[in-house]
Amino acid sequence: MHLSIFLSSLALLPLGVHSGVVETFQSKCANLAHTVTAEAKYDIHINIVEYLPAGSVINHTADGTNETCSLFASPTSLPVNICRLALKAATSNSSSIILETWLPENWSGRFLSTGNGGLSGCIQYSDIAYATKFGFAAVGANNGHNGTSGGAFFHQPEVLKDFVWRSLYTGVVLGKNITSQFYGKDKCKAMKSYYIGCSTGGRQAWKAVQSYPELFDGVIAGAPAIASNGLISFFGYAFQSLGDNSSDTFLDTQNWETLHEEVLSQCDHLDGAVDGILEDTRKCKPNLTKILCENTSRPGCLSQAQVSAVEKVFSPVVVDGQVIASGQQHGDEVRMINALYGPLPGTWLEEYFRFVIYQNLSWNRTMFSLQDAAVALKANLFNVETFDGDLRAFRDRGAKVLHFHGQADEYLPVGNSDRYYDLVAKTMGSSNAELDEFYRYFRISGLGHCFGGPGTNYLGQHGGTAASDDPDDNMLMRIVEWVEHGKAPEFVRGTKFVNDDPAQGVAFTRKHCKHPKVNVYKGRGNGTDENGWHCV
Repeated sequence: MHLSIFLSSLALLPLGVHSGVVETFQSKCANLAHTVTAEAKYDIHINIVEYLPAGSVINHTADGTNETCSLFASPTSLPVNICRLALKAATSNSSSIILETWLPENWSGRFLSTGNGGLSGCIQYSDIAYATKFGFAAVGANNGHNGTSGGAFFHQPEVLKDFVWRSLYTGVVLGKNITSQFYGKDKCKAMKSYYIGCSTGGRQAWKAVQSYPELFDGVIAGAPAIASNGLISFFGYAFQSLGDNSSDTFLDTQNWETLHEEVLSQCDHLDGAVDGILEDTRKCKPNLTKILCENTSRPGCLSQAQVSAVEKVFSPVVVDGQVIASGQQHGDEVRMINALYGPLPGTWLEEYFRFVIYQNLSWNRTMFSLQDAAVALKANLFNVETFDGDLRAFRDRGAKVLHFHGQADEYLPVGNSDRYYDLVAKTMGSSNAELDEFYRYFRISGLGHCFGGPGTNYLGQHGGTAASDDPDDNMLMRIVEWVEHGKAPEFVRGTKFVNDDPAQGVAFTRKHCKHPKVNVYKGRGNGTDENGWHCV
């Protein structure tokens, strides 16, 4: 434990606390390090324990957070008074996790775990702070390694195991124990346990539901990176199909803009509103011959080779007769391709095959073929695929899962989530109504990867995206209502702010339908009338 932090916590206490006469929230916080160490079931080392009042700002870089985690670890302003505990816990002889536990003074009797993103080992502090605002005791772990690089997995199977499942599991077990010790075991007997995560965090959500159903009563699984081996391979397949700027299959920015305009001209009206947002991307089957250069002189027209490449990217990827990835969805082509050509997909592809599958430092994306996809799928290390459809143990506990995926997701195709829902229904022999009892899935029009996008992208799906505390506007509050009061969601409402800036006011709102229903517009104007939409 950092002795200076411990002493500074003691200095905050009122007279008499040091002798044990008076116990305050601050004194409980100061004593927590000793309690946790004495009762720990893991080999742990306390890094930080401190009382922090509401309004305090935590500079995570100063606390030693890896600088590559800046996307997940910008300075955090605390919404409430908390006791903050950070520790290191061994998960094997050659691996460990860093765990943060934030315990609010006004505890709601609830516990929440957060997830991670990409291949990274970055704690998502904004999600932890978001949970404490509502009185949750909240935890987040670093997924078994520090920083965004998958290089930590190179010849380190125990670190990879932490990434696939053990970091989350260990963090939850420790976090619940710490919560119980801090607030009292009697108070924690009725404690409800929740999870929120997106992308890799969405995959972690499903890993818990599938393999460790005892961990959570309510789960929010956003844009999950399930079917992981095929998903990573999809990036390689897309790069291979499109080529680089020296290839006749390569599309420049004007080509993509022309494609996007043509897609909207053919598909935008299908939901009843011409608003630049597709309510059901599955219905969009554009005829791309209209933008072939041989058929038009339109700027940015495509050659037959380019059209063929596009059709590959937007179609399922099949290996040995099995669909391993769903292919991208139409409707937001320019943002999607900017992301695909950006640094993340190429990095994920290269690091996964270089450090995990082949453990060969010379492997790079130009070497990819569908044979590599088959190798990754067969290896499926620690079942990172996370594509099991038997959820009976989770269902039988009475637990609930709210699954969402943006239909304008620029990284992870929404079709992978569609395939998973269908797999669960088939595996369990369940109708939509039977799945509704514990599993509800929402395809969110116009939502990008976890956040952003042209649609109503504020849904309370993670820290910083809640338009209000009302359960209709806030997924975290909605899962609580479902678990604790039986109020299952028929829709989730999204909010679009002017220029995506809450300070500029609301542009429009939209209710998103529970799958398999879809939105159809029968109102006036261009789709901004919330009551003009109907789930059919």
